[in-house]
Amino acid sequence: MMFSQISLAVPDSAAVGRFYCDILGMTDQPDGLGYGEQQAHLKFVQGPAQPPSSDGFYWKVGITLPNLDVAATHLRQSAVSISQPRQFEDIGYMAHCVDPAGATIELLQQGPKGSEPDLEAGHPVANGAILAHVTLRVRDLAAAQNWCAEQGLHLISVQPLDAYGFTLYFYAYNQETPPHGSLTAVANRPWLWRRPYTLLELQHLHGAGSQPGASGPLLALEARDAQSAGSISLPLAGLNV
Repeated sequence: MMFSQISLAVPDSAAVGRFYCDILGMTDQPDGLGYGEQQAHLKFVQGPAQPPSSDGFYWKVGITLPNLDVAATHLRQSAVSISQPRQFEDIGYMAHCVDPAGATIELLQQGPKGSEPDLEAGHPVANGAILAHVTLRVRDLAAAQNWCAEQGLHLISVQPLDAYGFTLYFYAYNQETPPHGSLTAVANRPWLWRRPYTLLELQHLHGAGSQPGASGPLLALEARDAQSAGSISLPLAGLNV
């Protein structure tokens, strides 16, 4: 199995599609726009939608790429506002921007700062890029872990950020084993950011509190067998409980 499609409601699907193609370098794929057949693809559905909120169930999609500084320069030259690339704790070298519908996009370098290759040809974002993860917020960790097990997903990375009040859990259909034994090992991060398939990232909010709000623009998350054209829509209502 693999994640195959992320469906998002947007007020202007044509404008949003042009942004992802012209600015981020995505192309038409079997299930929408994306960077390759092994990854999930984005489907934009015309309709009313609330942009993701700071406490909503849906947070963002993440794109990993070989050279973040090159990508950031391209976005600025294309009149797209992007945060200053920085090393965020021990997670990675990253920056954020928003699409025309107000949805957050995380850009994360596949290797640590200083390891980036020179990109002499190809699109400055799409060259080597992976639609690496879709991020959802959860409060009830046990329920979320049970839900992932029911979907046949496997936990491949745990990244605690206690100072920020959350922990990140990365799930995949693929049963690859990280090269360094512990799921919390920082040494696994470059390996994780280079996985050629899309991951589900759960941001577990620590402590007691309200459940994450409505799903915002997220309409559906689909998965399919790598050898099959058919897909299934995952029961997301059972995840945000």
